[in-house]
Amino acid sequence: MQLQPLSVQHFPSVMALELKAHSHPWSETNMESALSRHRCWGLFDVDCLLGFTIFSLVLDEAELLDCVIDPALQGRGLGNRLLELSLLELQGAAQRIYLEVRESNAPAIALYQNHGFVEVGVRRDYYPSVSGREDALLMALETGSPFDAPA
Repeated sequence: MQLQPLSVQHFPSVMALELKAHSHPWSETNMESALSRHRCWGLFDVDCLLGFTIFSLVLDEAELLDCVIDPALQGRGLGNRLLELSLLELQGAAQRIYLEVRESNAPAIALYQNHGFVEVGVRRDYYPSVSGREDALLMALETGSPFDAPA
């Protein structure tokens, strides 16, 4: 497995995973825009896209906008590897990284906590859900450690 930068040429594969993974996926327009404007990486096994991350970066702050692993492959540690490699790509570029996660997504929350993210707030009724709206946990990672640690 290897992490590779994504671009608009990867749009069909990225959009296919997005549609499989989310009950309320991004629109095609939003995904195309993200692939051309943001820092996007894909986890590949040869030529097969297993998952991807999309980060915005403004000055010294980043935000994880989307993190997807093919639902058929979840529970195998791929999300951990994808996030680990993506955070390494941001090394030195961001002092702080934010994300929002559905409060019901316990596996994702545990993944983020294992990488040092901590809850810093709640966004009420942030996500659409089949039963209305769902809160999002706002999480942050201060990258002074491990990124500033001596080699």
